[in-house]
Amino acid sequence: MCGVVIAVLRKALLALYPAESGVPVPVFPAENQLRILIEHGLYYSFMARWVSIEDVHEVARRLQVATETTVACDLQAAMRSSGASSRKPRRAWIARLAASWSLVVYLDGWMPDSDSDLLSLGGKSVFDVSCISGIEEIEELFYTHDGVSTGTIYDEEEYLVYWDDLQYDLKSTDGQLEEYLTILGRVAGRFLDHDLFSSQGLLVQLPPD
Repeated sequence: MCGVVIAVLRKALLALYPAESGVPVPVFPAENQLRILIEHGLYYSFMARWVSIEDVHEVARRLQVATETTVACDLQAAMRSSGASSRKPRRAWIARLAASWSLVVYLDGWMPDSDSDLLSLGGKSVFDVSCISGIEEIEELFYTHDGVSTGTIYDEEEYLVYWDDLQYDLKSTDGQLEEYLTILGRVAGRFLDHDLFSSQGLLVQLPPD
């Protein structure tokens, strides 16, 4: 009986204090994650990667962007920089998310699969979220580690503690997306919030795929 109690307590503590980040976070976000996306103009097409690298300049280097084209700005300034021409370079906004984590938001509806491989080399972890809510299309929550895509986060036993208590409506696109964002907030030690998108990140031009 004692062993069972210890196991239950350990599971609860892991949920409250994610092992990878070392930063205590609430079990659930203080603000609805979809509402955050809506308020920042990201809801209808949200493509982003959670990367276990804290240095945004290192993330940009791995994405092979030209340093002279990078601009320090917040998300809204990055989104306003969008041009109408389809011939313009694809862009992304990179921000420090938490200790040991960055967030890459792709701004032009295009998220190359090859980026996950580049970003995860050297034992790093990358999680992909791709959702177009307007047409009810969402990809699985893919996980790449050290250059190898091993499937979804749900296939990884080490991450079970981050999602096995969640009860979102997975039959809906919104329910799936809210679950994904809650899981990744627990993993990284920080949920999406207004301060994140108001922080200074890097607007970068991505090389051709």
